[in-house]
Amino acid sequence: MPSIYVKPRLRDAKKPDQGVLLVRRESNGKPIPAEGADVEHTPYIRRRLRDGDLVRATAPAKTVRAKAAVKPDTTHKETSQ
Repeated sequence: MPSIYVKPRLRDAKKPDQGVLLVRRESNGKPIPAEGADVEHTPYIRRRLRDGDLVRATAPAKTVRAKAAVKPDTTHKETSQ
């Protein structure tokens, strides 16, 4: 089943400091975080979207950290005897 990115809506649009609604996942009952999550596009999620408990959102761009290339130490000193 396809997945979509959703966020819970604010409790009160005029008072954003009150937080977001607590909307639970259908599969395991854990709440969907305020920053959003990928969920399967099931009838349960469609109902939450239709009722306004969830809103579609754009998934944040995943930042890819470039791993520093590990260079071998080639500056070793050779001692001549």
